[in-house]
Amino acid sequence: MAGWAAFLLLGCANSDAEVSNVIADETSPVQTVTNGTFRYSERGVILHELHAGEMLREERGNAEVSEDVVEVRNGFELFIGGNAANHEAHMTADWATLDEKNLRLVAKHAVTLENAEGDVLETEYLVWSEDSNRVWTNRPVTIRTTDGVIYGEGLESDARFETYRIIKPRGEMVLEGTELR
Repeated sequence: MAGWAAFLLLGCANSDAEVSNVIADETSPVQTVTNGTFRYSERGVILHELHAGEMLREERGNAEVSEDVVEVRNGFELFIGGNAANHEAHMTADWATLDEKNLRLVAKHAVTLENAEGDVLETEYLVWSEDSNRVWTNRPVTIRTTDGVIYGEGLESDARFETYRIIKPRGEMVLEGTELR
């Protein structure tokens, strides 16, 4: 019996180097924020405001090249061109990744983007790039306006969803002067 106990104890030993290698391979969040609000500003002017259900930041890369990745879970709201009270566009989704280095947010699952005119874009995948001031998707889109509903197979737009191009559009709209009497 004592022989088996010694065998089991010796068989379960790990060196410090083995433990360090396992720990180094695991990626756990460096920072976790629950129900956070983040304001992005330039020279004291708020450019965007993000409300996130849960935000996880992971450090990737090395000391010379930072590749931090931020994952946003449990829903978010992004107010583009201002804060929650005064903004030019409003985006919501269930999940996103944010590449702070390249100023790019990739939103997924139940994505909506509403402009100041009340036009609403609905899709399952949308990329918002702050540095190029645009949004785009190659996935199916639905756009609801006061004039009707338009469907498409993708979209390219400015970040505020004011000027957009629908790829392969289809739908019904009432054109001025063609209303039925």
